[in-house]
Amino acid sequence: MKRYRVLGVAVVCMLISACSGPREQALSPAEFDEAIRDDAEAVVLDVRTPREFAEGFIARAQNLDFNNSNFTAAIEGLDKNKTYYVYCLVGARSADAATHMRSHGFKSVYELKGGTIAWQQSNLPLVQAGQADLRTDAITMEAYRAIIASDTAVLIDFYAPWCGPCKRLEPILQEFGREHTGRLKIVRLNIDESKQLAGELGITQIPLLKLFKSGEEKWSYLGLLDKATLEAGAVQHL
Repeated sequence: MKRYRVLGVAVVCMLISACSGPREQALSPAEFDEAIRDDAEAVVLDVRTPREFAEGFIARAQNLDFNNSNFTAAIEGLDKNKTYYVYCLVGARSADAATHMRSHGFKSVYELKGGTIAWQQSNLPLVQAGQADLRTDAITMEAYRAIIASDTAVLIDFYAPWCGPCKRLEPILQEFGREHTGRLKIVRLNIDESKQLAGELGITQIPLLKLFKSGEEKWSYLGLLDKATLEAGAVQHL
């Protein structure tokens, strides 16, 4: 009789352990959306190609192409104690990327089941050019080139969170972007998070604005400016 009691306790313990196990690492679109909304400190990672990323992405996402040979080196520069939400087009690359990240010491990595296809089938939005500003941190040169190659005019704002003039410039850019929705995409690029890119581009002073169309630089401005100066320099190239 005692033997059966012991076995019963063991089974109960196993069931309790299973119920309190780790959270499922592959999330449905609804779960993924809720998770990134609830955790403002989490990092949303798009592991598709820069061209795929430029065509539409989940809000707050930063782009690191899993198929790029520099992927492992790139993730070594990330904080492994943060929570990461990873996605791709259908879920295969993100599953591989998440496994790779866990094997390199990342403690909390979740994947989007079905990728952006399932996301859109669930009527969840992707950020498109002209609909919202694109905030890009830790961007690679490859992704940068894909963004400025857009047929829609792209205004790059090189900034840093500690820069006072950069903060005063932001609402001016937001208003300008709203007035030219559909004709202009604004990209705010944090040079603190993209030190390698800033070095490769020779960015040593901020705020710095650069306007591109189809990959060609049309206009640039260094320093804080008012809306009238922005309009005078940029509108003719939209």
